Amino acid sequence: MSPQPQAAVGAPLSRVDGRLKVTGQAKYAAEHDVDGAVHAVIVDASIGRGRVTSIDTGAAEEHPGVLRVIHHRNAPKPPYRGNSGSNNPPGRRLRVFQDDRVLFHGQPVAVVVATTLEAAQHGASLVKIGYDAEQPSTDLHGAEPDQPTNYARGDAEAALRDAAVRLDLTYQLARNHHNPMEPHATIARWNGDKLTVWDKTQRVVGTHDELAAVFDLPKASARVINPFVGGAFGSGLRCWPHTVVAAVAARETGRPVKLVLSRRQMYFGTGFRPSYEYRLRLGSSRRGRLTAAVHEMDAETSS
Repeated sequence: MSPQPQAAVGAPLSRVDGRLKVTGQAKYAAEHDVDGAVHAVIVDASIGRGRVTSIDTGAAEEHPGVLRVIHHRNAPKPPYRGNSGSNNPPGRRLRVFQDDRVLFHGQPVAVVVATTLEAAQHGASLVKIGYDAEQPSTDLHGAEPDQPTNYARGDAEAALRDAAVRLDLTYQLARNHHNPMEPHATIARWNGDKLTVWDKTQRVVGTHDELAAVFDLPKASARVINPFVGGAFGSGLRCWPHTVVAAVAARETGRPVKLVLSRRQMYFGTGFRPSYEYRLRLGSSRRGRLTAAVHEMDAETSS
């Protein structure tokens, strides 16, 4: 029996941004023309946990085109006031270039600003960082069991013991990296005490609020522009360290600064879906009424 033709529901609609994208006219974060912009390249930590013990920037600073090398020993100390945004992740807030502590592999430990991208890239390769490395914790089962974010209601263990039917399953999920076509990028420009950034973000309001909080700006003094996103898959839902680094570099040099993460840096410079282990325990009556549920999860984070 041949299938019957199905009528379409509604009418086809053209994407508002479709023509701009397929003709190459859509401008993504790094493609905006900002007069006088210079380039920044991050020097990222080569250890997973420990402290920075030495920074040798001499060769980088002497390289033609390099304007500044910024790190925790010479960087300004922004206020980093609290951000009451509703999408703040649990855990520690990374304050870039504020101290010598390394919390994860790839953490920004310095940034080189230069007149060309090539000069910034080569300058970054000339920065020598010394470390006092510590053993990072890589065991998911080594997590501290009592976290303030843990939630409990009632006596689930007792309900499980009394349940007529019990289910106990464990699932492991591998780490997932987003790697969209457009790498994460920021152009930052200061005009007095007003900050404008062109940023690859899925959540303009969240990035705006975080930048205003980091630099203690009135919200009207911060502006985030992002008309198009070249793929993100969730990796653009936070304000990542490189965005703050670009703003710090722009303020320190007095020039607009463009910072684009390399494809290698996309694996650790922004968020990703970490590896998890879930344990799900359910209890119910014989008729299927749920009487207990325990959902335990261990996941990767920084050290």
